[in-house]
Amino acid sequence: MTSLTHAIPSPSQQHPLTHDPLLDDIGYMTCMTLVLLGNYAQTGHLGGPLAYTPYNVAVHLAGPEHGGLRFDYRRPKHPYSDKFMLAAGHSIPTCYALWMIMGQSLYRKYQQTGDPRYHVDPHVAMLPIDALGFRRGAGALKTLLHETDLEDHPLFAQAKGRGIRALSGHAESVDVTNDVNGGPSGIGIATAAGKAAFWDWAGAPASPKVIALEGEFALTEGHAQEFKTQALALQVGKRLRVMISDNNAGIDDRLMGGVIAAQYDGYDLVNQWTSYGWNVFTLAQGNDYGEVVAALKAMDAVDPHDRRPVVVIGKTTKGYWPAAVDGKIPGYSGDQLVSYSSHPYALKMNSEYFLALAQTFEKHYGVEFEGIRNGAVSNNRDRLIQFKTNMDVVMSLLDRNGLGDRLADRLVEIGDTVRDDVKLRISVASDPFLDDRLRVAALPEEPQKVSVRNAISGAEKQVGIALFKKPGEVAGARRAISEIIKWMNYVTDGRFFTVAADLSESINVEHGSLWGHYSPTENPLGTRLKAPIQEAGNVSTAIGLVSQSASVDPAKFAGIWALSGTYGAFTPLMYTPARVWSQQNQDSKFRVGVLHILTAHSGPETAADARTHFGIFAPQVWKLFPRDQVINLSFWDYNDVAPGYFAAAEIAARDPHVGIITLEVARPDFAVADRSHFADSDLRAAAKGLYVIRDFAPGKPRHGYVVVQGSSSTVNLVKVLPKLEAAGVNVKVVAAISEELFDRQPQAYRDSVLPPEARYDLMVVSTGTRRMWPLRNLGPLTDEYSLTSDFDNSWRTGGLELEVIAEAHLDPDSIFAGVERFANERERRISDQRKMIG
Repeated sequence: MTSLTHAIPSPSQQHPLTHDPLLDDIGYMTCMTLVLLGNYAQTGHLGGPLAYTPYNVAVHLAGPEHGGLRFDYRRPKHPYSDKFMLAAGHSIPTCYALWMIMGQSLYRKYQQTGDPRYHVDPHVAMLPIDALGFRRGAGALKTLLHETDLEDHPLFAQAKGRGIRALSGHAESVDVTNDVNGGPSGIGIATAAGKAAFWDWAGAPASPKVIALEGEFALTEGHAQEFKTQALALQVGKRLRVMISDNNAGIDDRLMGGVIAAQYDGYDLVNQWTSYGWNVFTLAQGNDYGEVVAALKAMDAVDPHDRRPVVVIGKTTKGYWPAAVDGKIPGYSGDQLVSYSSHPYALKMNSEYFLALAQTFEKHYGVEFEGIRNGAVSNNRDRLIQFKTNMDVVMSLLDRNGLGDRLADRLVEIGDTVRDDVKLRISVASDPFLDDRLRVAALPEEPQKVSVRNAISGAEKQVGIALFKKPGEVAGARRAISEIIKWMNYVTDGRFFTVAADLSESINVEHGSLWGHYSPTENPLGTRLKAPIQEAGNVSTAIGLVSQSASVDPAKFAGIWALSGTYGAFTPLMYTPARVWSQQNQDSKFRVGVLHILTAHSGPETAADARTHFGIFAPQVWKLFPRDQVINLSFWDYNDVAPGYFAAAEIAARDPHVGIITLEVARPDFAVADRSHFADSDLRAAAKGLYVIRDFAPGKPRHGYVVVQGSSSTVNLVKVLPKLEAAGVNVKVVAAISEELFDRQPQAYRDSVLPPEARYDLMVVSTGTRRMWPLRNLGPLTDEYSLTSDFDNSWRTGGLELEVIAEAHLDPDSIFAGVERFANERERRISDQRKMIG
């Protein structure tokens, strides 16, 4: 289908649209409020949030019948409300300001009438008192009023009981209607395609829809560029609506005529989006409420069978002000502060420019701000009083001409359109990831033939699943990935999605889908998303999927888990979106899904492709999270994968702090281990995180502990165990699958495997790197004796797998020599450490 560009008619051409004066008044109040935030907090940004204010106000107040948001301010996180995303994070003051005005209108109306329709839990609402929390930490706010002797001052009565909310400098997913952690350029918007696809998959009606606001500078970021492809690939149609504030102004410079020299006029934002296949609407005046509402209506009128996502590109002014005329602020001698120079709020408190803006508001509404003509306020107590007093001056307009009543009634009217009984294709009564068949103890050891039925087409088929294999069968750990995904989809009825960087077959996720490739029209039960080589975009889509839940009970989850994967060497491209996701998951007040990262083809073996693919350092980024908020799994044997993974899944399904599971596997296919010769012969031993392959021989001197992690490293160490025993080397060999799983074992088990003193008598054999060990708190000589493929602090040169492993000194002969040296020098190792302590 050919992409088209549609120009939104100017206000004089709009028919039969009637312009709503409520938007003008609330918009002007929003502009003034956000400027007050910046003035008294002396931080934040002026220009960006002003540019977005007409978008923001229209989207929230136009009403779903005009294409605006369907949301309930009283229940802003309701799963069936439309999803609002202020992806342009630094512009969040426009939302803070609007949410305060909305909250105050409902608070005021409830105080007057006692009508429960207007009641909002004060812990949910954002109120004028929260202006004091702009860019302040929660800890400081707990004592702010006490320290300034304002606890009992009537101006600050709203803080009683519920305190003052801390308001970040960028958008957070906990903020009222906002559903994204915005600000890291392009990352916030990049999750929108996955959010929209979730509701298509769930079989939702036209609502929930996703409306995301972003700016043209952030859209130069790689994540946002990849998002353009992601959304079209997912065929999300008008369920996804992006609104771009095109003001040609960033933080330091202009885009056109600045970053891009003026003569390159072929750099065209509209053509970029049409060339990606989107349905594009343009606005000549993105700061005009009439045009913005017309754009909302136009997007809403798009044929639902048109599966192209929709974008509105509106010309806006960074530093927009409602009363400005031809680039001038009435009563101000200089020019209106616009473009990138309006980004940093560098104006002193109660400065001349701030005063000019405030005076236009005073004149327009016949009000007067207190103290603003007396210069900056140096005393903190006086500053807070003046700040809140002038916030109340703005809010006083809600008592005039029925404005507050109209706003409160509009919010209630919109809110009442959000219902609990939306009909979906999926059941929301229970969380399928809590099914007992997913517990480690319930996993079938023998290959299974299971019957599955497609609930839409009625088709039935048999699916083979082999979570475990017999000793001696040749199958690397990566071969088990598709099997655990199949089992997950079989038990959860297709709730586990995969999105891989055009490597689905290579990294062994292709066959995890029971019904093939997802299509919202042709195959809605498919769980394998078609994806290009876009690591950042793919993981962002996965994050969008897992961030949604269809359960009206915030304590229950009804949604999707998703996996994104690529070569281990390239997974750092996924890290920043995943880091932001981890923060969002930590803060979430409702249960969400679990993101999975498959760091496939990891280890030195991947240097067989090319040195660029050398995968020992890059996968270490997945440990750069707060401890226990991610579970890292490193598999070496096929039969470790199912018990290790489902142990992690069992935890993540019940512990909301775990938002990410990473799975690391290497390329080589090795014979499945014969565990009957292991000290721990349990087929499910990997579920314990660490397990013993070889214990100390009784009655002989002990030579220390060898912790082994990774594929070729473990296979080759196991090969030389008989030779080490024959040489009189008496070491305990421990397989390290997951420190996070090991930490959750009973203390008695942990001490039996690796007592505390073992960490000072230990070496590591790993396909990872000496820069980060499989376990924390290892002794000072661990580095000197351990075997890793960066033993000489160099990149390996490549070649065949066996050549790479030999060059990495992880071949059997090198491992034997290294462990023998470790054993023979035990007395010196222990003696040297005693000297260090002494």
